[in-house]
Amino acid sequence: MKKTFTINISGSVFHIEEDAYEVLQKYMSNLKHHFGNTEEGKEITADIEARIAELFLEKSSETKNVVTLDWVNEVVETMGTFDDNMDEESDSNRAQEQTKRKKRLYRDPEQSVLGGVCSGLAAYFNMDIAIVRILVVLLFFVTSGGALLAYVILWIAVPKALNTAQRLEMRGEEVTVKNIEKFIKDEVNSVKESYNKFRKSGFFSKKQKNPS
Repeated sequence: MKKTFTINISGSVFHIEEDAYEVLQKYMSNLKHHFGNTEEGKEITADIEARIAELFLEKSSETKNVVTLDWVNEVVETMGTFDDNMDEESDSNRAQEQTKRKKRLYRDPEQSVLGGVCSGLAAYFNMDIAIVRILVVLLFFVTSGGALLAYVILWIAVPKALNTAQRLEMRGEEVTVKNIEKFIKDEVNSVKESYNKFRKSGFFSKKQKNPS
């Protein structure tokens, strides 16, 4: 009988066999070392840990066993690493397969006006958000308010994309280490660009000249 440990991954408690624990610990240590101790690096590793916990929970619900070495190896293969080498053609084909298999409908809170239903539908069907919102308004008048009821039902029934893994699934992208890293870095760069545009707009200087 193998020795087991009790560990906490992203707030979830698991029982894991010793050899599996050693492989998982080495995998996570390498990722933490690679992404560093910056706020951005911590966010990336935290999202990776959250996804690993989700994958283990899925398996636990099916078998109710301790985490084994096979589980860990499967998760590592699924998540990948920061130095996986794949040519562009293979990467593109793999992404297309994952899009067909894993794309899910979520409400998008990052671009929501009310409940994020329209932005979630736009991401799912790969449409412009403005077009989806116009269609919803048109349907509201055409159906004499019936579209409003459908919107409320979707608001209640469709889950909100709360973490990076769900936001990647919402766009039909594979939840891997590379994609999590890219997603978070793109968001950070987007915030920086918005901030820089705001500063260049002259708002601060105008405010200083006209303090009243």
